[in-house]
Amino acid sequence: MENLRGLQTEALLLLKREQASYAKPVSSEYIGKILNITPSYVRSQLAQMVRESVLGVRRGNGGGYYLIREEI
Repeated sequence: MENLRGLQTEALLLLKREQASYAKPVSSEYIGKILNITPSYVRSQLAQMVRESVLGVRRGNGGGYYLIREEI
């Protein structure tokens, strides 16, 4: 977790600010819009954090990312 990139840190802060949860995930489209990057780049960068169980991802319509561990 200590090797976070700037985008990953910004995304974590955004998810924390939005109080993202399984019931209220934040989409990659929304994250991309706020951070001015493409949703596909958001997904590629956050995949590592999903593998490390820092973030969870809810797939499908209305899905998105949510915090599992709050380390920030």
